[in-house]
Amino acid sequence: MPKPRSGDKKGKAGTPKKGKSRRGAYGMSDDDSVNGDSASVVSMNSERGSYEDYDNGNGEEHDEGVTIFGVGSREAMEEKVAEAIDGIIEKSASIRTSSLSTLVSLLSQNFNPDLILGRRETLRDHLEKIFKRGQGSDQAVAANVHCLALLQIGALDSDMATEDFNALKPFLQSLVLDHTASVAARVKCCEALCFGAFISEGCSTDVMKIITVLEPLFGCGTKSKRTLSEDENSAHSDGAKSVKIPKNSSTALAAAAMSGWSLLITLMSDEYLNSRAYRWIAELQSLLDQPDLEVRLGAGEALAIVVDLCGLTVDDSEVDTDYSSAEESDVDSSLNGHQNGHRKKTSISELIAKLRQLSVESHKYRAKKDRRQQRHSFRDFLHAVEEGSGPGQVMKFGVGEVLEVDTWGKKKQYDAICQVVGAGINRHLIENTLVRSILELGTPKPVVSDGGIGAKQAKSERQYMNAVNFKARCVSRGKAREYRMATLEDY
Repeated sequence: MPKPRSGDKKGKAGTPKKGKSRRGAYGMSDDDSVNGDSASVVSMNSERGSYEDYDNGNGEEHDEGVTIFGVGSREAMEEKVAEAIDGIIEKSASIRTSSLSTLVSLLSQNFNPDLILGRRETLRDHLEKIFKRGQGSDQAVAANVHCLALLQIGALDSDMATEDFNALKPFLQSLVLDHTASVAARVKCCEALCFGAFISEGCSTDVMKIITVLEPLFGCGTKSKRTLSEDENSAHSDGAKSVKIPKNSSTALAAAAMSGWSLLITLMSDEYLNSRAYRWIAELQSLLDQPDLEVRLGAGEALAIVVDLCGLTVDDSEVDTDYSSAEESDVDSSLNGHQNGHRKKTSISELIAKLRQLSVESHKYRAKKDRRQQRHSFRDFLHAVEEGSGPGQVMKFGVGEVLEVDTWGKKKQYDAICQVVGAGINRHLIENTLVRSILELGTPKPVVSDGGIGAKQAKSERQYMNAVNFKARCVSRGKAREYRMATLEDY
């Protein structure tokens, strides 16, 4: 009689135990296990809903887990939005942070303005409390939530978006000017203030007031009459000394204010722009010598936008510009520090020479990455000022749709929307009527998705189904393998 193997369990007679106990541990036969596996796959898939709820119909793959795993239907999304809005004023900091992050993900990755429209007053009141007494980190994220909410509500009713923005504008402006607040909160509130004014489509007077608030943050429009006279007499003075960033501001805030200022001037009339163009060019050109890269890039982009909007050329540059008529039309000269009667000769040729110098700069005291980025950006700015060429960007999205960005003003508007919605830009380009109206894309095209075999699943959906099938396959094969081994041991 052969001796049993050392690894086998022994019964009373010293013979190996048969595999019935192992099979019995699962509580079902082999046929039952196969049926149970298939049933479990169906049940897990049915709880998640059909993939038509998540597929945007444009063939784009989504990597965000919120839109795929967190939200399976409209009812689930409504519940998530309601919970997140209620959670942003909880006492627990972790709950507030989680709720704000959830709102950012839901509003950026999905376009469902009806969900926000019914809760906009509650959301507005909660955001007001955060801007009044919240922490700096909460205020920064809340500013992003406010921008996303305006982008959703404005697609249905622009008047409601304007009402919400006007209700929170004083608190945003107060935080921007509060030098005791955190820099991150001031930067985000500055972006929200500018984006809200851009989306709400308020009157030009309100936009001018915000422009005059922004200019002192990056050092423009703050000089006295004596300083202006000194600069006029010394044409070869150092540009970095003529315009300085205020002490109560920072380079990050100055760059954000300059970016928002560039966005808002795209809304202004030609008369307003032409009466101030050369003063802006003189002040922005002085900021090109600032040590911070973001400030230099912001100034270069602002110069390209001003030249593009006003249609300035080298032939028109050698002119005497009288600022007295322009300053008389300012809303409040005490806010922006403009002085009347200043005449200054500005040369586009000097600006072109400065931009060309920055486009080939290779100083070793700057980081290699900063030098590369500066040369790449200022080459485009140089072509814009010297040749009048646009960005020339073409983006494809959806089903056969194309967005052409041919002017610097349109590029600034597109970049501002991308900064707010992030990775959800394709969804908003396809469905959001407000975004399509701003970028001149027309009415949304109908999305045809049969959901059949030919429909393309989202990447996360495919990964999930592959993981479920792999697990079921492993369990089924493991049970079959144990059953075969037990049968062979019987012989």
